[in-house]
Amino acid sequence: MLSIAMSTLRARWVAFVVALVALALGVGVIATIALVMNSALTGFPQERAALTGTVVLLSVSAGVTGFATVFIVASTFALTVIQRTRELALFRLIGATPRQVRQMIVVEALLLAGVACVIGVLISLAGAPVLASVLASGGLAPSWFEVSISPLPLVLVCLAGLAVAGLSVSAASRRAAAIRPTQALRESDGDPPRSQRGRSARTGWGLALLAISIMGMGVVAAVLPEIATVPVVYLWVLLTLIAAVALLTPALIPPILKLLTWPWARGGSAIGTLVRENTLTMARRTAATTLPILITAGMSISLLGALETIGQAQAAEAGARLRADHVLVPASGATIGVEALEQARSIPGVQVAPLAPMTVRSALEPGMTDAFFGYATDSARFAEMTSLPLLSGSLRDFGPGSIVVSEIWELDVGRRVQVTPDNGKPVQLTVAAVVGSTSSGGDFYLDASDGGASPAEVAYVRAGADAVAALRDRSAGLGAALLTKEQWVATAGTGDQGTSVIGMLVTLGIAIVYSCIAIVNTMVMAATGRRRDLTMLRLVGATSRQAVAALLVESVVIVAAAMVLATGASAVNFAGLLAALTQIVPGATLAIPWAPVLAFAATSALLAILATTLTAMAALRTPAPVSE
Repeated sequence: MLSIAMSTLRARWVAFVVALVALALGVGVIATIALVMNSALTGFPQERAALTGTVVLLSVSAGVTGFATVFIVASTFALTVIQRTRELALFRLIGATPRQVRQMIVVEALLLAGVACVIGVLISLAGAPVLASVLASGGLAPSWFEVSISPLPLVLVCLAGLAVAGLSVSAASRRAAAIRPTQALRESDGDPPRSQRGRSARTGWGLALLAISIMGMGVVAAVLPEIATVPVVYLWVLLTLIAAVALLTPALIPPILKLLTWPWARGGSAIGTLVRENTLTMARRTAATTLPILITAGMSISLLGALETIGQAQAAEAGARLRADHVLVPASGATIGVEALEQARSIPGVQVAPLAPMTVRSALEPGMTDAFFGYATDSARFAEMTSLPLLSGSLRDFGPGSIVVSEIWELDVGRRVQVTPDNGKPVQLTVAAVVGSTSSGGDFYLDASDGGASPAEVAYVRAGADAVAALRDRSAGLGAALLTKEQWVATAGTGDQGTSVIGMLVTLGIAIVYSCIAIVNTMVMAATGRRRDLTMLRLVGATSRQAVAALLVESVVIVAAAMVLATGASAVNFAGLLAALTQIVPGATLAIPWAPVLAFAATSALLAILATTLTAMAALRTPAPVSE
């Protein structure tokens, strides 16, 4: 079986090179991220504050890129098998059993995966230092951050690459094993009769994921709406729906194609009729070529739109909560130092309520210790400068020896609770107030005397005109910048390194660059496999220009179908997101950053069309024999 697989790889090297490139780039990109993330995790215990955003960003990048890789590699292998239908039928005709067909295809995939892993490792060795430098220069990692090469991440990624190749080809191999020997005698390359049976398992998984994603959105909206305010968590809900639509693509494509090509249904155009019949007859091939465009457009619309919507909701809520007229923010780095805060307080007429981020642990139930993220602050000033959504209690009772908790603690006002700050001693505190879920607040607030002096994320400021002028003059020397309330609200929803617009653009950029390359690969593979169709068109009287035009219009229809699916999936995602956000921020509205979304969509469409056109023109120079 190994010798047959090797012979097949040599004979059909063009199609297999495309699959090799898709898998090698996927392994290379993920291995690059893994090496950089391993370096960040190595230094995390000592530099937690500086590397938290970097670790979050890299985790999201790895997840999103891995998501794209799995579906793109699967569609590439599926298209490879679809193009070999007649060849595999001949293999069955000469006596091969279905099991032998499956074994041959799996061996081919594993051989390709082995070579792809080697190439991917080489890509990562060159790419990891570049990615680390980009993160550091862009402020998404500390300026001193450097990557170190470790074999463990590379080994794990290679094992994952082999697993993805094996799993991706398993469904395609089952369909190949079901090919009947008589299909070798068919003149048409269309989907064989009863081919729907081969898609039943995929459709079942797609429906299951669709149900899970819809149920997940419902649970978040009804029970845990605060999850929708954390993009790095909620993005998996968004990606689950995109994955469901991707799995259901073979079932969804035919009705969408019928709708898009409806004007040609009555034969008004020869090219239009040809495109309609080609796409509908080869629904599986059309679905496989649609998938990379669907993944690219779906991720860009859903993730960027969700991030912008969450950011605007956080900004609106932050503005409604803040009573102070000014906010002191870090000029560089992630925090404002303790000394800088003391100097700000020393200016006559300046009142400061810093928010120092911290984590505490508390055993709310016997035998279980939970971690909570919140802030230490000047309790008296904080109560004057902010307005929280109180469920019970009052901020007037907030002071040393007390704590304000969110509803997730499930505690009542007056309850005594023991908390242990990081690197601190346990303290007994009294619950002064309970607040509802917020889009950008902490799980708790305690007085700085109980939490210890710490650098602040931001500091609310109340001061007269003269004091504001003095603080603004000194702020540069304090390593901080003084913003008005309006200026701060405008930036309040941008998040940290891991969830900021820039961070998400970097995350999406890595995945989408890979997806765009995969789009070119897939369209080249599909167009290369159409040499026989192009030759037949030329034999029946079509000019070269007409033959290329037919393939070009077909690629436009495929792009349009992918955009319809991506837009539909994104619309459902946005409906679920708004249902959750309005529970926390009434009046939250949808916001989509159209510039990057349209840029990503237009780029993927243009690449698909150009790849198809150029490959078709090249194929016509060396036409295939009709008997191929």
